[in-house]
Amino acid sequence: MDISPWTLAKLLIPQIPRILKLAIYNRLGLSPCADKQDPRTEIVVSIIKSTLTGKKPLSVIQQAGLKDPGIKGQLWIATACCPAPDNEIRDAVIRSVKELGDGTEQYDLPTTTDVEGEWTGHRSGVDKKTPRPNLAGGEKEHYANLTKEVTSPVTILYFHGGAYFLMDPISHRAVTSALAKKTGGRCFSVRYRLAPQTPFPGQLVDALTAYLYLLAPPEGAFHEPVQAKNIVFSGDSAGGHLSFGLVLLILTLQRAGVTSIKFHGKEVPLELPAGVAGNSPWVDVLRSLPSVTTNAKYDYLDPPSPTGLPLKPLPEDEIWPTKPPRAEIFCRASTLTHPLCSPLAAMPEHWKGAPPVFICLGNEGLEDEITVFARRLYQAGVKLEFVGYEGQPHCFAMIFPTTAAGSDCMNRWAAFVKRAVGGVAERTDTGRWWKAKSNPMQWREVKLGEMGVSDDMVKSRMDEMKAYGTEREENWRREYEKTGRARL
Repeated sequence: MDISPWTLAKLLIPQIPRILKLAIYNRLGLSPCADKQDPRTEIVVSIIKSTLTGKKPLSVIQQAGLKDPGIKGQLWIATACCPAPDNEIRDAVIRSVKELGDGTEQYDLPTTTDVEGEWTGHRSGVDKKTPRPNLAGGEKEHYANLTKEVTSPVTILYFHGGAYFLMDPISHRAVTSALAKKTGGRCFSVRYRLAPQTPFPGQLVDALTAYLYLLAPPEGAFHEPVQAKNIVFSGDSAGGHLSFGLVLLILTLQRAGVTSIKFHGKEVPLELPAGVAGNSPWVDVLRSLPSVTTNAKYDYLDPPSPTGLPLKPLPEDEIWPTKPPRAEIFCRASTLTHPLCSPLAAMPEHWKGAPPVFICLGNEGLEDEITVFARRLYQAGVKLEFVGYEGQPHCFAMIFPTTAAGSDCMNRWAAFVKRAVGGVAERTDTGRWWKAKSNPMQWREVKLGEMGVSDDMVKSRMDEMKAYGTEREENWRREYEKTGRARL
């Protein structure tokens, strides 16, 4: 998201003494993260963390991430909208939830609705301050100009991050335009519905709608049908979660014998994409594994309390807590360990037949869940490219795109997309970790089949955290039934 100079000044000026102290201590090797982070990285992570610490009502935080800073510079944007689809999409999502569940899951039945997105491409021949042109043909003409600069068959179906309750395609234009430029292709960045207003599995309905919209555009769409072999699902954090969730949904339906879905009157073959790429994917909604605490000093994400609650609970407002209350912003407690809600709960057999996968991460709070998740993909026979960067925080390549680590990560991300669409992704037995602060870059190899904590620990910790969530939700609901509100 673009930040005005005045906003940036208000943010930084009060922190100047702490910034100077941290810079000096890092140079002397005395700061908390000097072993793996340079001064710039440690200072920026510290600033972000301090900004996130101040808790505001959820509606205020959510709205801040939806403010459009305007379109300018080296990108084309064309907003498009897929009209609300047939109920077959919702029914397909519910069927996959039931196929993977044990029958105890409770969730709100999702509705179908219009799904917007932003076509994003690189705009050449202009500088970073050039305003978006005012074209007589509106969004359709912007899309036509975008396609004139596309030089490859790559189409990235992009899902933004933000813990499912924050952000929007507008906040992720920098990364989608960068991927479009580096691949020679284009992105369709999805404006899926946010929680808590729309809980799980509503986002999967929107994701599947967006995918079918690419495959079989209804009347009035700007684009021609896109072949599945030219599409890569991608996203950061919660967007990575949604990318993998959509793949798992398709795999589950295919195994159940579903070969097509009716979409705006047409039977559309249900095919897998060319690949899926996750940047720091959030695959355990519970955040149950040890790295959420042990890596906290390198990351800006606060770890949860031992019982899963935020260290500083959100103030109550018109959207939180929900009525009746839920254990989590994203979902009800009974779905916390469902494989479509927490992909970490899926076993290797669930991923058999998945397309090639790219995963990047840092020494972040989500490191344990991501490495276990990657190991299971490898055990399923998936072609996997895994790359980690020591000392780097959550989604670091989007925060530091020009550093050695950030630039390397963005280049590998785009290169994977091109290989996946080209059908030349390869299966390897090892992943790579960048050695912190090494210049030139140095790497160590890791065996993909041996990464991460044990499956026994994963199940034990996830079950324990789900039990806390279930108890919390039951208590809040009882209080709500008595008083009409639940104290969090």
